[in-house]
Amino acid sequence: MKKFVIVTAVIFLFAGLSVAQSDIGFYGFGGRVGFVMPEDPIDNTIAIGLNGDLGTIMPNLALFAYIDYWSKSYDEFNTEVSFSTLGFGAVVKYMFEVSGDLKPYAGGGLGLQRSSSSVEYKGDDTIGGFFGESYEADASETDLGIHFLGGASMALSPAMDGFAEVKYTIDGVDHLGIYVGINYKLR
Repeated sequence: MKKFVIVTAVIFLFAGLSVAQSDIGFYGFGGRVGFVMPEDPIDNTIAIGLNGDLGTIMPNLALFAYIDYWSKSYDEFNTEVSFSTLGFGAVVKYMFEVSGDLKPYAGGGLGLQRSSSSVEYKGDDTIGGFFGESYEADASETDLGIHFLGGASMALSPAMDGFAEVKYTIDGVDHLGIYVGINYKLR
């Protein structure tokens, strides 16, 4: 019984310290644009997204939420192929303590990735047979995504930060993205 009381007291002590150091809230929001390089056979494309500053967990650990969207379509050999993904989740950034305006960070996080793909073969009457008929196929899935990122932020004005980062995502379609964006401060 004595051990249980001691363990419980230690847990509540550390929980109280972590809550006392955290400063979670909605501190800012912004947008981003990026260049995404997915795994084969999908070609490189442009991504757009939103980001939100959710405060700090500890003095050097910042919490951010994100929503990213990218798609790629192409038409080859009477076949139209399109792929898109919508991802949302949260990342924790370790903000390195450095002097100067540029604030480097590294981190990671989790999210959900909703991917959709479609293939439409338009047929070719000159060949005949099976190839003369058209067909369509659609598929979609939701995967848990794991993110690794690194970058830097810099104050552009008292109310706005700019950032550049590289993010590697492991999910249904692994991809590397290079992003730039802004974050408007609300507090």
